[in-house]
Formats: sequence, structure tokens, C-alpha cells
Amino acid sequence: MPRGRPRGSTAATTTRTAPARRPRAAQTAEFTQSLVLNQWLFGLFGLHSTDGYYPLEGGRRVRLLEAFKQRFQLNEHSEEGLDENNVHRFHHAMVNQITGELPGVTRDELLAFDQNIVRHTLVLNAERSLRRERPVVWKYYQYLALLFVEIYLDRYFRDPQALAQALNAHIGKFNAGKEAGQQLPPLDEGRDAALGLNKLALWCATGSGKTLLMHLNLRQYQHHLAQAGRGRELNRIVLLTPNEGLSHQHLQEFAAAGIEAELFDKSARGLFAGKAVEIIDIHKLADDMGDKTVAVDAFETGNLVLVDEGHRGASGGEAGKWLSRRDQLCEKGFSFEYSATFKQAVKDSVPLSRRYARSIVFDYSYRYFYGDGYGKDYQILNLDDATEQQGLDVYLTACLLAAYQQRRLFDDRQALLRDFNLERPLWIFVGGSVNAVRKQGGRDVSDVTEVLLFLSRFTSARARAERTITTLLGEGLPTASGQNPFANRFGYLQSLGQSATELFADICTRLFNAPGGGALHVEYLKGADGELALKLGNNDPFGVINVGDAKKLYDLCNATPGLIAEERDFAGSLFRRINDRDNAISLLIGSRKFTEGWNSWRVSTLGLMKIGQSEGAQIIQLFGRGVRLKGYGWSLKRSKALRLPAGVERPRHIELLETLNVFGVHADYMAQFKQFLEDEGLPSDQDSEEIVLPVLRNLGTHKLKIIRLKPEIHGVRTAFGVAFRQLAPVPQLAPPQGEADHWLLRNRVQLNWYPKIQAMKAVGLAGGDGVAELERNKLQARHVALLDLDRAWFELIRFKNERGWHNFDIPRPSVDRLLADTDWYDLLIPESMLAMDSFAKVAIWQEIAETLLRKYAERYYSFRKKGWEEPHLEYAELDAGDPNFPEAGAGVGEEQGVYRVSVEKSEEALITQLRQLGDELRRRAGVADKAYSGGQAKLEVMSFKGHLYEPLIKASGANITVRPVSLNDGEMRFVRRLKDYCAAHPEEFEDRPLFLLRNMSRGRGIGFFEAGNFHPDFIVWRIDGSKQRISFVDPKGIRQLDTIDDPKIQFHRTIQEIEARMADPDVSLRSYIVSGTSAAEMEMHWKVSRQKMAERNILFDEDEGYVARLIRESAPEA
Repeated sequence: MPRGRPRGSTAATTTRTAPARRPRAAQTAEFTQSLVLNQWLFGLFGLHSTDGYYPLEGGRRVRLLEAFKQRFQLNEHSEEGLDENNVHRFHHAMVNQITGELPGVTRDELLAFDQNIVRHTLVLNAERSLRRERPVVWKYYQYLALLFVEIYLDRYFRDPQALAQALNAHIGKFNAGKEAGQQLPPLDEGRDAALGLNKLALWCATGSGKTLLMHLNLRQYQHHLAQAGRGRELNRIVLLTPNEGLSHQHLQEFAAAGIEAELFDKSARGLFAGKAVEIIDIHKLADDMGDKTVAVDAFETGNLVLVDEGHRGASGGEAGKWLSRRDQLCEKGFSFEYSATFKQAVKDSVPLSRRYARSIVFDYSYRYFYGDGYGKDYQILNLDDATEQQGLDVYLTACLLAAYQQRRLFDDRQALLRDFNLERPLWIFVGGSVNAVRKQGGRDVSDVTEVLLFLSRFTSARARAERTITTLLGEGLPTASGQNPFANRFGYLQSLGQSATELFADICTRLFNAPGGGALHVEYLKGADGELALKLGNNDPFGVINVGDAKKLYDLCNATPGLIAEERDFAGSLFRRINDRDNAISLLIGSRKFTEGWNSWRVSTLGLMKIGQSEGAQIIQLFGRGVRLKGYGWSLKRSKALRLPAGVERPRHIELLETLNVFGVHADYMAQFKQFLEDEGLPSDQDSEEIVLPVLRNLGTHKLKIIRLKPEIHGVRTAFGVAFRQLAPVPQLAPPQGEADHWLLRNRVQLNWYPKIQAMKAVGLAGGDGVAELERNKLQARHVALLDLDRAWFELIRFKNERGWHNFDIPRPSVDRLLADTDWYDLLIPESMLAMDSFAKVAIWQEIAETLLRKYAERYYSFRKKGWEEPHLEYAELDAGDPNFPEAGAGVGEEQGVYRVSVEKSEEALITQLRQLGDELRRRAGVADKAYSGGQAKLEVMSFKGHLYEPLIKASGANITVRPVSLNDGEMRFVRRLKDYCAAHPEEFEDRPLFLLRNMSRGRGIGFFEAGNFHPDFIVWRIDGSKQRISFVDPKGIRQLDTIDDPKIQFHRTIQEIEARMADPDVSLRSYIVSGTSAAEMEMHWKVSRQKMAERNILFDEDEGYVARLIRESAPEA
């Protein structure tokens, strides 16, 4: 189940239910546990499973993705993007957690795969930047999907027989003990093994970025095909879509990515055929040539086939033939399939279950997407039959009010909401068929006409509408079961204090574009393709109906008493402009078909009309489109799931705009919709529970000092570098010059190319053996003469823009000057790699030069910024308002700060325990160290009087999230050891007390540009009378650091330089790294002794005695 539940849904009783459930729950549940390819890939990382679950400490079983996130500390909170070496930060986060060797993939291979992903991403972004498109920055789940594809393609092209054997070994384990009907057939291990391994599927939630994954998968396949010397085997690249609308959408996406593509034209093989992606909707594929179809044979074999909405063609009848045609297209080639709804596709088909169990390489279905905090919340506004019989108008008015509330909040708070990338809310009604008609009272009626008649009654019968509004904002709409599905739903409207009369008038103005009201008109737009406009009187249209047969619906409206239907000639399309900024359309009605070729961030309220039993996958897709969210900083996340930077507040009531309201015209539609959600593993009638745990501050009376930059310089705030960008001279990139730049020469850029050489060896791209000593060399003039310096300059500009350094001048000649001067860097690389014996090495030298330039540009900019800000540094007394303290809550006992713990409601026992814990903390009672466990959630609590607030907590499991983010394993271990030492040696702290504070991550805590924007995890104070020593301690893996001269390691020296500049005789500064990577491994990696590392204040977590040294050295000197 997802980590969180949807907000505020209500379990109203439904007396007339949807058609009886087919006995498929066991099969679909089994399908999610039978993804053997995905299981095998996780097994390469040591997470072995034959049912999709992995046991954590204490025997608790979690899904494999959750186990991977916990084991490798790679998750939705991990830092995104590339470091200055063009290595993904995700790679560092993952490798830092590896101790020893993984069973199926080496560190060197992981780096090689990362570099492939980086290389393809940079090409993609270079093309996107030329077209002024946003650069791609991968989310953690996208990175894992790309990494798994890399691993698979590497093995597929290197030795398909060995790959088949490895997968069959896992399939054998999966089949063990199962009945024959539950087993999966093995793969062919013979000479034709590749033919059974040439299909991969990616299970991606709608809104999770599968189109971007497709673009990179295309480049990944081309790269591995060429690397295997088989590039000429690729015949065509074909993208299959479910309809023409989606084909056009993909054409636009390919254009934005700079990928040559064209809509398939059977009359002529296109200009770029074989190179360009040929886009064709699957309905145009047939066994034989026809007027509007093309025979599959015409494409021949050896194609790369991309399939969007891969669930299509996965059923019987004509649709089943599509699947065989797809297979024929990729014969002797390869295919990637993408869908959000594979579970729906396989629900009634054992052959399909087996097919996708062996081909789904990565599962990030909606349960994970939602559980990680991505996309909107959702609430099901239930309607039971008894309430429906009392009056549909009251229910639909409540839904209209929900849509209006979103629009009103958006309009009123636009300035505050701007940074959260929210779009103007849109209310939509959708169904399987807009023109579906039924008999009622001897006349033809439809869901659409019911909605239109409601709108007509609401806008024309003002007094009745105002009474209904008053009721809804007061006692609400109690159902037959006594529940009120709209309780607490209209908090923002109620806070406005306006009367129903004022609200009705504003609804007419905002939603209906009709300040004075008016009669509802339905206009058939002859010049538009399948559209009808909705408007009040002679005002501008407020709504549009998008339907295949607009004339048929117009005739139905014309024959419906109470509706005014008209025709209008030569009208432009309203639907196509619906995403335009400040578009005035508030309501969209359409069939579910248009959603497959339509992208919009506006959907906020979703009304369900007639839904067929066979349309579950499409409804889930539509639901997925409704919950899409750009989020703050394009995070794709709900604001409550984000760590917002210091100074950025979450606007009040924003949750209303980050929630999709779902309701139905009839109760049975809601019952069916809830069934579809349950089939996808999504909760439909429960909420997550938020438990507030107060913290107790231990700040005391000691005047603890912190280093900080003054909040303002000449009236300009310093947060986020604003003052530096506005007030400082613009730095211009140049080599170090004179005594003023001596720091840059003493702290030269360090680049160790040996790990990349090892990575190349790991995938067979380089030969040779390891070396005992690391050689130091330079790029000479003869190397630079062969480089593309214009490309290097453009790469610097890209890097600068990515970092947001808009006040940094990088002139083109600076590249030549820097590469002609070798004093500013140290390059660790074998001399043989710089030998002028192969033109192929030029690409390596180019990459080295660009990496050096990026690292120097970052060092240079930080140095200039530090130099300008240095006179404005100060020691300040730590107070309760410091951003390192959790924010205060609103309740009694919550004044000193709170944790907000969100737990899935199924974790009843854990919720009860945490409520009791919250009550104890409110009573200011001391709490014991304890682990609170549930089914898929665990919360460890530790109290330590030495920390400036308590308790400290660590959360794990799929069903729990904590804000602010909880400690990780290494941080928790450090605090526990420090606590144990203090308890065992109380006499050491009687006269020289110790205080500890967790230092928050970037944007809130204390960071140091001198060490590459280093934010140590903890601050330790020791007090001795008027003197105090401040130590910055960072428990972390350090294997990703190239050399012992890395700025984060050298910070032990830099911090003392800062101490000298601050010149306060009562304050001394120290810095320590507590390495989670073993000393033996770092001795091999850096080729230095343990003594050398100790001299640089590197402590090792494996050495339990390191705390004694830290305590001893943390005391101020007499």
C-alpha cells in the first residue's frame, strides 16, 4: 500500500453496488509478486526475493523498492543532479552504502553505467537547451529505471545466453513449491536466447516522466547496439501509440528533445527513415495493406519498437492481434513498452501475466509515486444511493463549490503560490461515452444532459442555489449512514466570511464568466472539430464539450427541455487553447478517449460519468493525469512532502490546490471507480493519519555561538546568495593571479581519472592492470590543440546556468588561458592514457578538460563569493528561532517544535503507540529509547539530553513519513555512541558540558563554500567557562571522494583558517569526518596510510573508540 493515504476521503455506505467483482484479486496480487526480471535485478544488489518482498531487521517484510531505498539511502529526498565531475549524486549516495562487494554488479560497473546515463542525458539536454526547453534532471526512481536498463542491455548484448541462464536460475527459485498453473516457463538458453529476451517493459505511473525515459532508453539501446558492433542491424525505429492525438503529442516531445521523428507515411519512406522515429498509432497496423492501414510486413525485421500505453493490444479479439503485430515488428530487434496500467492489462490473462512478469524491468506504479509524495493528494467525494434519491442537485452543488473554492484560492493567492508552480484549476467531467443515452420517463437522457440541466438550474434559480450553499457551508450533506462527505471541505470559503449571496455572485463571475448571470446556452461550433461551447447569456464561454460526434450531442441537447441549443459557424477550437495562460475556460466535458492524447496540469476536480467495466485502465490513466503536479522547483511533489528551503513558507490552504477532488454523477460510478483504485493497489476510502510529536528543547542558559553570514548587507538579504548576486562585482573566470589568488593555487582542483578507467575496464572498454601508485600528469599543449574548445566553453556555460550563477562572467578566451596554465589542478592519470598513439583518446582528453574546467569554475565562483562575504561573517548566539530547530506546531505543548509523522491508517497498532508517545511529550515527560513497529512502518525514538532538542527519531518502512526528515542509520549510530560515551563518563562533562545539534541540509543549516558547499550533519559544542570549541562532525561514506585532498577532507584545515579570520579568542573551531567506508578500503582507494587520514581528522565508524578521540579533542584549550 502507498506510504500515505488520500486526504479526507469518506467511507459513505453504498447500497447499490457495482457489478460483482470477478475472482481476480488473487491473480493480480500474485502478478505484482511475480515480476521475476525486476526481482533478479534487485538481487544483483543483494536484495534476493522470489515474491517482491525483502525482510528487514526484525523480520519486517517490505517491497523490494522500499528495501533498496533503505539499504542504499537512495530515495525521494536524495540530492538530484550531477556533481562537478559529471557523476550523478545518486551514484555517490548509493556507492557510499556499499560495504564489501555486491553479488551481481561491481562499483566500477555502476560508475560505467552512470557515465553512460550522464553522456546520453547531456546530449539530450544540449538539444533541449537549444530549443529553450527545461533541462532534464532525473528523479531517483527514473535514475534507477535507467540504471536497471543499462545493466540489462549490457548483459543482453555481451552474452544473451548467460543472461537467459541467470534469469532461468531465478525463475527456478520462483517456481519452487508452486503449482504448475502458478509457475513461469523458462527462457530459451540456446543460440537464439536473444530472441526471447528482446522485450522490456517499464511500469510508470502517469505523470512520472515516462516520455523522458523513452527518449533516453532510445539512446541507451543505440549506444549498446553500436558498442557491440551491430549498429548497422538497426532497420527502423517505430513508436506505436494508442491514437492519433498521442502521436502528435509525441512528435512535439521528440522535437523538444532534438530527436528526429515523423508521423508514419506509408506512401513514402521518409527522409530520415532508419534514423528518425516513425510514429504510428496502433489502429493503422494490419495484416494486409488497406486504405488507412499498413501491413506489418512492410516494416520488415530488426526494428527498435517503442510502445506507449503498453497495455493496449493486451487482450483478445482485434486488440489481441495488435500484440502479435507488435511482436512481429520487433522480431530480430528490440522493444520497450511503457504503461501505467500493466496490472489492468493482465488481469484476465495468464499468458500476459507470464509475458510481463519476465519483461517488466522496473515497477514504479502509482502506489510508489503517491507514496513518495509525488503528485496531488486525492479525495473521493462519495455519494450513496439514498442521498442520490434525496436530490442530486445538492451533491453536484457541493462539487461545484469544491471546484469554485480551488479557483477562488488560486485567484486570491497567486503571488504566494507562484513558486509552487500551480496552474489555474480546471473542472472536468469524463466518461466512456459522452453521447451514451438511456430512457428515463419515456425520453432520451444522458449523463451530459443531466450535468447541463444542473448547471442551468443552478444559474437560473438563484434563491435555491443560495439556500443550498448556506446548507453546505453549515451542516453539510449528511448521507443515509450519517456521515457528511463534505465535512471540513470548505475551510477557505468559510474563512472568507462571505454570505451565500456574495459567493453566488462571485461564482457566476469566476467560474461562468457572467457577472450578471444568464441563461445557459449550448453552442455547436461548426468550425471546430467535435466541440460544443457552454456560456451564460451573451458572455464568453466558460466551458467546452469535446466529443467525437458533436452534432449528435447537439441534437440531444436541442431535444431536451430546459436547454437552449444553438449553432455557430466558423468558430475556432476552445479545447486546443485550454492550457493557455489565463484561459477563461473553467469546465471541460469529454469522453475518456481525449485524455490519451492530452496533457494538462490544470485538472483539479474530476467528475465521473458513465464508466464501462472494460475501461478501468483508461480511468486509472485519467486519474493519473488529474493528480499530476509540477510542484515547488519542479519537484513534482506535494508541498507537505517537501523539505522547503529556509525562508520559504508553505502557503495556508495550499493543500486544497494540491488535491484532486473526485465525484460521480451517479453512486454506482463511484463504486466502480473505487474498485478500479483498489485493483491498482491504491487506497480508496481511508486516509493517512498525521500524528504530531512535540519536541522538548534543551537549549538551557549557555550562550552557544554559531558562525553565520549577517542576515542583510546594505538592506539586501543574504539568504540564497541574493546579496552577492546583487551587490558584489561580477566575477570573471580566469586563472589564479598573484597573492590574492594564492588560496586557489594551494587548494588546487583534484581530478582522479583512475576510477573512470576502472569503470571502462569493467564493461570491456579499456585494458591494462591496476597500478600501485597513482601517477600525476598534466594536459599538455599537444593535447589541448586537439580539443574542441568551443564545446568546452558551451559546457561551462551550461554548467553555470544549471547552478544559477547568472552573475558569473565566463568569456570564451578564459578556456584557452586556463588550459594553457596547469598550475591550478592536479590530474591523477596514467601517462599511457595521455600518449599520442590513438585518436580515440581525444574524446577522453575532451572529457578530462571539461571536468577540470567545471571543477575550477565552481571553486573559483565559491572563492569569489567567500571573499566578498567574509567581512560580513559574525558569531551569533544560537536562539530558538534558528532554522535547525523543528518548526512549532499549533497545538498545546507544541510551542517548542514538532515532528509531523504521517502513517497509513492500516498501521492501527503503530498509530495508537505514537498517539500515546505524543501525549507523553506534551506532558513534558521524558521518553525512553524505544522502537515502535507496525506492519510496514517503524519509528525509533532516542532521547539524549545533550542534543538541543529531543527526542531524535529514525523512520523506516513504506507506510510512514516524517517531517523534518528523520535521521539515517549512520547519523543515528553516531548519536547513540555519543550518548553512550556521555553516560559512561559523566565526570568529563561536569565542568565542560557538551551540546549537540543536528545541522539541517542545504537551505536551512550551516554550510561552507570553502568545502564545496559542505553541510556537516552535526554541530558539537564544548563549554569551559567563557571559552567554547565548536566542532563540525559529518558521519558519511567517503569513497566517492577522489583524493584525500578533496575540499571536504581539507576542511579540517580550512575551518581553522576561518577561526583565525574570525579572531575571537574565546572560540575555536574543528571539523571531523566519521567515515562509514572502512579504513582498509580507503587506504586502497587513496593509496595513503591510515595515519595520514587520522591527521586530517578522518575517524572510522568501524572503530568504536573514535568517540573518545572526538570528545578529547572537542574540549576547549585552557
